[in-house]
This record gives sequence, C-alpha cells and structure tokens, in this order.
Amino acid sequence: MPIAFAVDPGDRIRVASFTGTVTDADLIEAYATLVADPAYRPELHDLADLTLVGRVEVSSEALQRLISMYAPIDALKVPTRLAIVAPIDLTYGISRMYELLRGDDVPEEVCVFRDLGEARAWLGAA
Repeated sequence: MPIAFAVDPGDRIRVASFTGTVTDADLIEAYATLVADPAYRPELHDLADLTLVGRVEVSSEALQRLISMYAPIDALKVPTRLAIVAPIDLTYGISRMYELLRGDDVPEEVCVFRDLGEARAWLGAA
C-alpha cells in the first residue's frame, strides 16, 4: 500500500506517508479505512508527506470523493490542521487543488508546503 499512517500522540499528529505511485483507488481505500477505524481520533492534526511519491494518478473526482468522506468528521466542528508536504511540482499542484477544493467552510485548516520542517513547525504552532 503506497499510503501508511502512524500517530505521534505526543505531538497530536497523524502522519500519512505516501510512497511510489499513488492512484485514485489507493487514496480512497487508505482514507476510507482510516476514517472507519473505531480508533480514529478526529482531534489530531494531520501531516501528509508526499516526499517519496514517484508518480501520481489522482483525479479531481477522487479528491472530491475524499472531501465527501470527511463530511461527517467536519460536522463535529473540531478545529484541526492538515499540512501537506509536496516538494515536486506535480504533487504540489494536486495538493493545492485539494486545498482549494476543501474550501474555507470546514473546521480543518489546510496548507501545502515544499519543506517538511516548515510543515511540522506550522502544525506545532497550532
């Protein structure tokens, strides 16, 4: 699976590490499994690390579907942050598209970075 999750409870951060080729099916399956897990903690901040992605085959439809999966979590109105680290132009562009599609009317603040240290600093400032 090109997407793996780990929780750093001390920092209140859930890290999603993306590797290799990421497709629509990979994205939807990984996040559907994550949010369906009874141990899912909506109050954690998220860090999506795309530094090891080699190829992206993710459509805008998959991003919209991902956003729809988070609607029940958004309804909880728990303020969180999502930092996306996307150092190459392709992943950066797709990440910015997600940020824009996510919008401003959700309790999750999304920001895209090219540098992991800057992303972690932004999450730590929350």
